[in-house]
Amino acid sequence: MISAVLCGMLLGISCKNEKTAEPLLKVGMLYGLGSGHTNMTEAFAAAQLDSRISIKYITSANIAFGVLDSLDVLIIPGGGGSMHTFNLGQTDISIIKKWTENGGGILCICAGAYALSHTPDYACFGMNGAQVVDLDHSSRGQGLCALGVTEDGKKLFPELAELDTIHVLFENGPMLAPADSAALAESPATDYTVFATMLSDVHVGAEFQPGISPGKPFLLANNYGKGRVFTSIGHPEGSASFSWMIPRILFWCAQKEDLALPVEYKAPALDREVIMSEEDLQKEGSLYRTFVYGTKEEKLEGIEWMTQHPSWSMKSWAPCLLYDKDFEVRGAAAAWIASTELLTGKKDLEAAYAVEENEIAKAIMQKAVKHLNSLYR
Repeated sequence: MISAVLCGMLLGISCKNEKTAEPLLKVGMLYGLGSGHTNMTEAFAAAQLDSRISIKYITSANIAFGVLDSLDVLIIPGGGGSMHTFNLGQTDISIIKKWTENGGGILCICAGAYALSHTPDYACFGMNGAQVVDLDHSSRGQGLCALGVTEDGKKLFPELAELDTIHVLFENGPMLAPADSAALAESPATDYTVFATMLSDVHVGAEFQPGISPGKPFLLANNYGKGRVFTSIGHPEGSASFSWMIPRILFWCAQKEDLALPVEYKAPALDREVIMSEEDLQKEGSLYRTFVYGTKEEKLEGIEWMTQHPSWSMKSWAPCLLYDKDFEVRGAAAAWIASTELLTGKKDLEAAYAVEENEIAKAIMQKAVKHLNSLYR
């Protein structure tokens, strides 16, 4: 009898020890109108780089039913700013504000930054201490923008302390300035702190005035009551060598920054300012037909062009090219996914490797898979 009890106790201890540890952070990714597919899935994948973070998709209905009470941080991704506001409506926005004011954390990216701003005559929440300037020219352009990391930024991201300039993807994010003092006086939001500023002058097209973007905040954050809001006008989650910033920011939003893991910074393959011109954007658009109907040589030339230009569309096209009829194209697509650290292409890369019969392409795919698997955990 005693033996049976002891066995039962030991079994219980064993089972308890084998249980999966509770995540250190519980994160919700807003899914619905306003959440762009590429924006949403890349931020989701970047959060998963830290295995201690549990992340799930949540909807406006989930928020109304109280899901925020089980979360540490809410991510409002890129896509459409006013659509985020429309999707949530006043009911859910009020819930989000109260939750944040009581200690919740928010990471808003690109369109999320528009949505959380205090911009007059724009459908927004009024939570991040900033307002959008030059709103009439929101389609400013895209590319790898040069950023300057501030002293506050070097404290949050000490891996970047010795760098004068970094290059991070930007796609039509908002140009921000401090919110009107009257707006802040009526809000729990505080003035923001800047972690990185724009150095690049993005103004694609004759209607865009030069000189607007340099000096504007790229990464910034503020308090909202007892909670925290972090704003990124661009996309570290989709930038080679910078996706690790997302877990770091999520820990900061949850006020658990002391638990964030350090990383070893490695410069990306494309480490220079590349602002897509009107001609570049037209070229990018034309490559869809090339990848669908072109010859092997044309496809390889297109992939090489994409390697030198920060294409947003290629994030969707590259996984498709892993299954092309020509092994050279399949291998080139795998190399592109590895060089850009396209986290959302990992499953397709693993599947393509599993069925690849050509030894050359298979070796490239294996190397690419190993690279993505080696990223920060």
